[in-house]
Amino acid sequence: MFTRLRHLQATLIARDPGVPAPYPSLLPACRRARRARVTLAVSVLSVLLVVFAAVRTTLGQPFTGTITGSVLAVDGTGLPGSLVTVSGPATSQPVRVVVGDQGVFRATGLAAGTYVLSAESPGFAPLTLPPIELAPGKSREVAFRLEVTTVRDAVTVVGRAPRDSVEASEIRQSPARDVGEALSTTAGLWKFRKGGIANEVVLRGYESRDLNVLIDGQRIYGACPSHMDPPSFHADFAEVERVEIGKGPFDVKNQGSLGGVINIVTKNPRPGWHGTVNAAAGTDGYVNPSATVSFGGSTVLGLLGYSSRSAHAYTDGSGKRYTELANYKANAIDETAFRVGTAWGKVAFVLAPGSTIELAYTHQDADQVFYPALQMDAVWDRSDRVNLSYDLTRVGGGIKALKAQAYYTQVDHWMTDQYRTSAGTAARGWSMGTMAQSRVAGGKLEAGFGEVTAGVEVFQRYWNTTSQLAMSGYKVQYSLPAPTTTVAGLYAEWTHPLAANLRLNVGARFDRARSEADPTLADTNLYYAYNDTRSTSQTDAFPSGYARLVYQPSASLEISGGLGSTVRVPEASERYYALKRMGSDWVGNPDLAPSRNTGLDLTASYRWSGFYAGASVFADRVANYVALHKQMRVNMVPGVMNSSARSYANVDATLAGGEVNAVATLTDRLFLSGDVSYVRGTQDPVPAEQILSTNLAEMPALRGRAALRYATGKYWAEVEGVATAAQNRVDTDLNEQPTPAWQAANVKVGAALAGFEMTFGVWNLFNEQYYETLSYQRDPYRSGVKVPEPGRNFFVNLGWQF
Repeated sequence: MFTRLRHLQATLIARDPGVPAPYPSLLPACRRARRARVTLAVSVLSVLLVVFAAVRTTLGQPFTGTITGSVLAVDGTGLPGSLVTVSGPATSQPVRVVVGDQGVFRATGLAAGTYVLSAESPGFAPLTLPPIELAPGKSREVAFRLEVTTVRDAVTVVGRAPRDSVEASEIRQSPARDVGEALSTTAGLWKFRKGGIANEVVLRGYESRDLNVLIDGQRIYGACPSHMDPPSFHADFAEVERVEIGKGPFDVKNQGSLGGVINIVTKNPRPGWHGTVNAAAGTDGYVNPSATVSFGGSTVLGLLGYSSRSAHAYTDGSGKRYTELANYKANAIDETAFRVGTAWGKVAFVLAPGSTIELAYTHQDADQVFYPALQMDAVWDRSDRVNLSYDLTRVGGGIKALKAQAYYTQVDHWMTDQYRTSAGTAARGWSMGTMAQSRVAGGKLEAGFGEVTAGVEVFQRYWNTTSQLAMSGYKVQYSLPAPTTTVAGLYAEWTHPLAANLRLNVGARFDRARSEADPTLADTNLYYAYNDTRSTSQTDAFPSGYARLVYQPSASLEISGGLGSTVRVPEASERYYALKRMGSDWVGNPDLAPSRNTGLDLTASYRWSGFYAGASVFADRVANYVALHKQMRVNMVPGVMNSSARSYANVDATLAGGEVNAVATLTDRLFLSGDVSYVRGTQDPVPAEQILSTNLAEMPALRGRAALRYATGKYWAEVEGVATAAQNRVDTDLNEQPTPAWQAANVKVGAALAGFEMTFGVWNLFNEQYYETLSYQRDPYRSGVKVPEPGRNFFVNLGWQF
């Protein structure tokens, strides 16, 4: 085909050399198509070989048996990466089986006899099941439910929302450079890429402003009004034990979980001496050394850790650094694109059996972080997290558990365009700069009474930014005029068995929220010019709740359905941001109403003989969704010269979609897994607000993923294919552009020997040039540059545990 194309091109040029031929652009597409066909053929052949091997093994050993099962947390979440040991008189030495996705495993080729099975997973207490008998040629199925190892983890932050979990072992086996990027491989989750790090989590089409992204239940908010530094950026990989993901409007424990909640659970100290040393490296100079040590006895325990991450700007599939795609100065293109150092420590005191108090502190320094999707970069970013918690599980008097938590988090952030050509010859070396501070103080008190859990949550968020522009003589503008958002809420959850196989979960919450900006600092002229108000405060009070039925007709099948309704208070930046600039101002809308999501979620899962299949569908109706739009000036005000601004408006929106995932243990060492995720976002047009498009902006496209994994307990290898459909449903009001479909292949191998672990991989094996379907539409500071994904990326992760 290539020969025919080149011959046709030569013929056209020979006929009319002045007419450019479009056919060279088809050659890369043909090459991609050929690679896709080769990849598909190899994948199909691999699957056929695996099936053939499995059938041959079964036929060749008719008198051996099989043990299959699942390793789950107590809430039913699968624990991939766990290790199951099968031992007994019938085995000369224990058989170790690695648990696959969704927690499924299979041990084959076992002689008849009595076996004892045990399971272990980081962060969970090991569990040994009673002995089981295995008859010749028969199969037995078992299930492990592992308890968390510390009292502090026993009270979940996520509550009873439909849940997923991502374990630390999965994160370490990827080239991801932050938690947001690592989570984007999970069904129903995507990411916003603004640069080489600080990727923002997107869950079922909801951005982080419509989610709660917590760290050990703490709220930490980035200081940048454009979410340059999202909450997940402030947690380091080496801190993380696992990540809990709750989907839908079913979280009543945390105000603001409009689309769901993500809780990053960090490691806790353990008795004795334990340590982990990791070293990760990758293409484009990525380096990430880290170390953690845990120590303690029966009453006092401690943990210390440090991690450093840095890299240059990566190259995309065309060979260009992402700094070449934006207006970076020539001497910045090959510069370090981010440097992040994180230190943390914990100390726990066991006051009595079941009674623990813990104090934790984390400090993070980030310097020179490039964000080509925005007009400015972070010159530096400093964050601190302090968390004090008390847990009691043996209370008496009808109370089965008690948890108290108090925390304080802060972020200081300085960003400018000093690395960009837009700085020109500005007197201060930059033409625009913003100093931003974010502070959160909060806490919870929660108790369990039989079937009921009840609690109170209070927190206050303070946010302040000052901006300076060279064209305005560096006059200080209080772009965020020291607004505070204060929330107090009461919540309760009740779980009750209606029958032996039917359970009802009900949750309720009531909140009062007060948003208030400093009227002496606020530019109320901008509010009035564009949104016809000078308001600087607003009080909102609202209920939330859900009801969910869980039906389990057998040990293998679970079906659940729920209806939930929850509310998010608008961010202070959406209500009170104000910045005069040339061409178009940026201004919040003080009269924004809270967004309410009323959603329906249906979920089914089936586990049988080393096989898992799960499916979820959801439909959400969001009243007063906060949408970005072009706002025309409605009042003449001295000093406000522009005729329009980028602002926010309430619209009614619908988000619907679902996820399907499946895992098959083809043999005790081979796993085939895959998932499909889809979401569709629409909005009701509001012509009076210049909102005419029916498509919600920044919606992900249909995505599919398939992987074949071979694991022996010591060695493993995996090949993965990812494909995303084109996204043509875009918000034309914001000039959002369609994104083409793309496909990529990834390969990784690893080993775990005597406390040492190694992972080596190649991401984007065929060096494809592609973009995630999520554009970056928000203001302030949007540059209009869409950042491509990395090209071929080599990475290695080395670890040692003792």
